[in-house]
Amino acid sequence: MLDDRPSFIRRLADLPSNAIIIEGIVGQGKSVFLRSLAVEEIRSNEAKRLPILIELKDLNAKSDLRQALFKQFESYDVDVEDDTLNYLFRSGRLALLLDGFDELEESLVKSTYLEIEYLVLRYPELLVVVTSRPGREIQKSSAFRLLQIAKLTSSEFGAFLGKLGVDATKSLALRQAIKNSPSKISSLISTPLMLTLVVIVYQAEAQIPETLPEFFNRLFQVVFSRHDHLKAAFNRKHHSGLSERALQELFEAFCFMNLQLGYGRTLTLAQFNEVFDLAQDYSENGRCEAEKFQQDITQVACLMLEDGIDSITFLHKSILEYFAAAFVRRLSDENAQLFYDSVMSESGSWVEVLTFLKAIDPFRHAQYYVLPVVERERSEILARVEGSSDRDLIELLANIYPDLGAYFRLKPDDDTKVVIGAYGSFYERSGEHLGGGLGFLIMDALGETVPTPLELDEVRTTFGVDPSISGKSQHGVHVLGGRLLHVYGTKAVRSAFGMYETRLRSLETEARAIVQREEKKKLIFSRKPKSVQH
Repeated sequence: MLDDRPSFIRRLADLPSNAIIIEGIVGQGKSVFLRSLAVEEIRSNEAKRLPILIELKDLNAKSDLRQALFKQFESYDVDVEDDTLNYLFRSGRLALLLDGFDELEESLVKSTYLEIEYLVLRYPELLVVVTSRPGREIQKSSAFRLLQIAKLTSSEFGAFLGKLGVDATKSLALRQAIKNSPSKISSLISTPLMLTLVVIVYQAEAQIPETLPEFFNRLFQVVFSRHDHLKAAFNRKHHSGLSERALQELFEAFCFMNLQLGYGRTLTLAQFNEVFDLAQDYSENGRCEAEKFQQDITQVACLMLEDGIDSITFLHKSILEYFAAAFVRRLSDENAQLFYDSVMSESGSWVEVLTFLKAIDPFRHAQYYVLPVVERERSEILARVEGSSDRDLIELLANIYPDLGAYFRLKPDDDTKVVIGAYGSFYERSGEHLGGGLGFLIMDALGETVPTPLELDEVRTTFGVDPSISGKSQHGVHVLGGRLLHVYGTKAVRSAFGMYETRLRSLETEARAIVQREEKKKLIFSRKPKSVQH
């Protein structure tokens, strides 16, 4: 989306800025889009930049972004040093394409965010494009322009199915089946991934499942036997020796334990075996060898892929997240409540799992998670805002977001003026995502509060910092939010808390309706059949 209108971007030259965030939800095609831009740039006779594609999921404590860049140049048989790299950055001939900010290890998010922003501010000639799911750290930076990938519409289904190799007759039948489906599938097909999965299921079942949970369950069955339904009396042999049901339950436990251990989409072989051993402990009928399980998942179902010599990666992160949610759905009420209680205090890595659980386990998600989060936010946060003095409000902000503030830097075209280069840093509190993110509301409020641009001398005098020394070539000098509010007032921040309360009220209404519908079912057992007279 460009200026709130769908626009085609086929080449890097079509991008409206040298610092771009491509934002999209699960399966919307962020990675494919980035690769398409790289390929088109290389193929074009009018190419102006060399695209350098980095998958951020591959960064780790021993290999940061700069080291990843050196490795990428090495793969091109180009030897570079720091001075050479600096020259290339300033040349305007490079495009740095950074894929999957949302897939960074949690410990690397802040440092990578600052490194990326540093590159943007230090080298304005360098084109930097970052892909990310919504609501991540990188979106806080004012150095970037945000572009959202437009949703897939029903009018585009035909063309997309053609790209998948679906012939015209089957394409028409599938689109008609989607249109006539009584399930929620049709309203959810807004991404290429979702439509692709629907195609896989439909080709095997010749129908669209009636419910969303049934669809995902069918997906697992279909990827194990999608060709076999067409062959009479044929059942594919699983390497593990497990039945399809046992294998699915083991895979669900595997996905859950993977997230529980803090691993991501890509696992080393040692991590794979560690997760597998733990998964077997929580899968009653899933006894098999790790190697055989790996063969079933990577070679038969292709839900995971062997990536190089010593790593295995999920076909898509949403597969990991959905089947982890399916594991929770199978838990008893007591154990499910233990899970929801645990993520109340640390939901960061479970946000997408919780999103799936809202769809496949709505009652327990509402009762054990949404309503407790709303109650906690009201009692611990909002109750302290009502009737508070400015001093108390500033103290509250410091308690919940100790490092939240603004980064001041010189205005690019005027060394006497100061602007805000970015807001931060803060880590979203557990459960906060339900209300749309209080932290992001506070950041917007700080933007309304601080009257930029400011005079350089005013910033020096008021806050005791000097952007001309500390922030000219980096992301800026940091001033805490409390100091900003002390100088410029708390009106906008109070409004932000009010907006958060409104969002929580809407969440509560929706959750209580779900719980009440489920509670109403208890009345079924109080209704006795009428006696029959003879």
